[in-house]
Order: sequence, then structure tokens, then C-alpha cells
Amino acid sequence: MFLNHYNMTAHPFCEKPPIDWILNDDRFDQAFARLRFFQEQGDIALIIGQTGVGKSSLIRLFKQSIPLNRYRILYLHLTHVSPEAFLRLIVTKLGERPKLGKDRLFLQIIDRLKESETETILIIDEAHLVPSQALIDLGTSYQLWK
Repeated sequence: MFLNHYNMTAHPFCEKPPIDWILNDDRFDQAFARLRFFQEQGDIALIIGQTGVGKSSLIRLFKQSIPLNRYRILYLHLTHVSPEAFLRLIVTKLGERPKLGKDRLFLQIIDRLKESETETILIIDEAHLVPSQALIDLGTSYQLWK
């Protein structure tokens, strides 16, 4: 009803608004610069903030800005799963069919990352929902890879 009344062409309160609708203020610019630094220099980054401040929108802007010929992005947002299911999600995002057993999943992740010609950026949205054991497992696979 209000779309016609205000002569709007799209719904202004959608879950994922178009990128060009996102307001870039000083906070966004600073956070984006830090993500750029992470992209070039870092191994791990953490974005924290209260609900509704734009963390997911910032991630969307960051993903859009990354040159896909140099980087592969693995975006996970279904993070409220078991530790082994979390590793299976990563293997699936890497384009592999997950094998049985945590040790085989580790090897799949490591092998796939080593053979890739591009850098891999793993983005975990809503990471606070990830079980702590899954993060420990992810850290273990990272240490084995490096």
C-alpha cells in the first residue's frame, strides 16, 4: 500500500537491500579499510557490533569488492550445526564431496587449499552460533595447512 502512496519502485525494508542502497558513513569506511588490510596482510579478522549496525552489509560490500581472479570467497551463514557438519559445509563450499570422518575432512580442506591458485577467504557470518569445538577444529586445520 505505501509503495504506491510514496511512489516507490522497491520495498525499502527488505532483508538484503541492494548494495547501492547501503549508506557509507565514517564507521563503514573505517571498517572497510580494516577489512582491506586483513585481505592483504591478515590471517583472521573479527567484526563485532550490536544488532542492526550493518555487519552483514559490510561483509556484502567487502565480498563485492574482492577481485575473484585472486581470491575465492567461502561464505558460511548456517553456523548453528555440529562441529563435523561445519567442516562438511566448508568442504562442500570448496567444491568437494565430503568424506566420512573428521580426519578425512581435514585432509580435504588442506589439500583443496594447497592446490588452489587463488587465496581463500572464509567468511563466517553469525560466528557466535558456531560451536566452540568447530572453531577449534577449524584452527587445527589452519595450523596444519600453514
